[in-house]
Amino acid sequence: MNVREAIDEARGLMGQDDKRAARLLTDAATACTDPAMAREIRAMGEEGLANAGRFSRGRWQEVIRLADKHGAAV
Repeated sequence: MNVREAIDEARGLMGQDDKRAARLLTDAATACTDPAMAREIRAMGEEGLANAGRFSRGRWQEVIRLADKHGAAV
C-alpha cells in the first residue's frame, strides 16, 4: 500500500475505526516524502486528536509528530 492509498483508507475509517485509521496514518507519515501529503496527514491527525478520548490521544499525537518530521512543518 502506498502513502496515497493509506491516507484514503484512513479517511474512510475515521470515526468508525480510529485505532486502525491512526495506525494507517502513522505508517503513511513514516513513508511520506511529499510535504503536501505530510500536511494532509497532519490535518487528519489534528482532526483525530480533537475527537479522541482521554486514552487515545497519544496515537494521534504520534501521527502529528511524524507528519511534522516528514515535511508538514515546512
